[in-house]
Amino acid sequence: FDDPNLIAHAGLVPVIRLAERCGLPALVAEKVKLAGARNGAGAAADAKAMSIVGGMTAGADSIDDLDVLRH
Repeated sequence: FDDPNLIAHAGLVPVIRLAERCGLPALVAEKVKLAGARNGAGAAADAKAMSIVGGMTAGADSIDDLDVLRH
């Protein structure tokens, strides 16, 4: 397809919504505390976990593969 507005992984939306409805972001925010990170690595752990869920759904099987979310 050559349509510039085509979304490759539109199927991520239902998976992310399901994770939100199950309370995953709230659970991560409650349980994950990364104190002492000077570069902001400990900020928004819930959002970072949701990004990992989305990346895994899109086929990422390692941290290096999470760049699939940028495409």
